[in-house]
Amino acid sequence: MIRSFREVVATGVGFDTALLNSTDIDLAAKSYPDGPSRSRFFRSLIDRVQSIPGVAAAAVTDASPLHSLSFSNFFIAGQPDPPIDALPIADQSNMSPDYFRAIGLRLEEGRWFTSRDLQPSESSHALVAVNRTFVRKFFPNEDPLGKILLDGVKKISSEIVAVVSDYRPMGAENGNRPTIFHLTLQVPKATLLVRTRGPLALAAALRNAVWSQDRTLPAVDVLPMEYYVDQSLSQRRFNTLLLEVFAGLALVLGMLGIYGVLSNLVESGIREIGIRMAVGASPAAIGKLVLRQSLVPIAAGLAVGLTGSLVLGRFLETLLFQVHPHDPLIIGLASSTVLMICPAALYLPLRRATRVDCTVALREE
Repeated sequence: MIRSFREVVATGVGFDTALLNSTDIDLAAKSYPDGPSRSRFFRSLIDRVQSIPGVAAAAVTDASPLHSLSFSNFFIAGQPDPPIDALPIADQSNMSPDYFRAIGLRLEEGRWFTSRDLQPSESSHALVAVNRTFVRKFFPNEDPLGKILLDGVKKISSEIVAVVSDYRPMGAENGNRPTIFHLTLQVPKATLLVRTRGPLALAAALRNAVWSQDRTLPAVDVLPMEYYVDQSLSQRRFNTLLLEVFAGLALVLGMLGIYGVLSNLVESGIREIGIRMAVGASPAAIGKLVLRQSLVPIAAGLAVGLTGSLVLGRFLETLLFQVHPHDPLIIGLASSTVLMICPAALYLPLRRATRVDCTVALREE
């Protein structure tokens, strides 16, 4: 089954965007001055949201995919410090224990985080997970589990306890990025992600859940993750529309060109047609003759066009998504479209050729 471009991109981001909703929450520094107070707020909020009927999972992160991004330098304990201009860098995401389950990432090594890990991770023993791209880049021939990472100023150390599948936080076209997932909720601003079991109106329920904890917080706007998918597609969709318009114009011009060439072919052969009909050729025989002669320029033009597409296709590669410029299926469809146009372009010249009066044709010549 052929999927829409939007569906292809939604599945290409590496996580399940269906039935996933998000809302941003910004805590006031005056009411939540430190990490523990923020963590208590978000833990209580997650518990309230998970109790809403129809909610399958709820999580909090300060780097929601397709929405926000954070990255920083880090060090790997036990390895020599690299030059200051070559420090390793990775995306950073602070999150709650159920984050991976909420967005649909797979556990590839290690163990899932649990709610019991949160308090120790925020105080004495920080725990992190990394994605597969991070492992390929920084531990290509080592087991990453148990490795210790240090922040950019070497004040906080974290132990890797899990490796999860990749996803593309900047959209399907931007590739996978090495990412460190920190188990902590001590953040002043975060995104609440809620996965439902089916279509569900969440706005009112989420507002009540937030306001039941702090009435001073502003009203929350609940947006489906598909909204951010659409945002990531906006430029691509515009480029696609332009390509479709120009392709349509090229198709029309191609039909007019084929019609002009074939019409000229018939006009230049009026005398031959008249002679053939004078000696007894039937209109069907004349039609077959013109059709056979017409196929030569059509085949030549198609061969030139295919050669040009193969040579110049690589220059269009940056405008394509999940389509190879030399894809046999696409080239076959394009060629078939041109061939299907030919009967329409041939109709009037063939009709004129089979209705030529031999005496008129010979007199005109």
